[in-house]
Amino acid sequence: MRIRRQVAMAVASVGLLGALATAPRAEAVPPGLSEDMVKSAKTPEQHQAIADAYAKEAEDLRAQALAHRHMDSYYAEPAYRSSKLGFPRHCRALEQSLDAAAKDADALAKAHRDMAQAEAKKAK
Repeated sequence: MRIRRQVAMAVASVGLLGALATAPRAEAVPPGLSEDMVKSAKTPEQHQAIADAYAKEAEDLRAQALAHRHMDSYYAEPAYRSSKLGFPRHCRALEQSLDAAAKDADALAKAHRDMAQAEAKKAK
């Protein structure tokens, strides 16, 4: 009985570490960009590059959300005892968080596309 409990705790720890590794990052900007690049963007090309990076980030976040949606269904199956450990609830919460972050990234991508268009009009 004690060994089963230790195995269950080990599985829970691995699951938690995996979830933390795929949790939304607290970075201010997507990979490949720096805060300085975003702050100093002036040209349509610079804003378009930032928009593309945010669009890619949104796509990546949606893929992570989908993965957690699938994990939720795996953990909810009767064969898994993980439902008692709260894994399905954890996956659903993480999926919602990732979806919200993807929507935010989409909004930032749109804003930078709009800025790129505005700068292009100014240049004409």
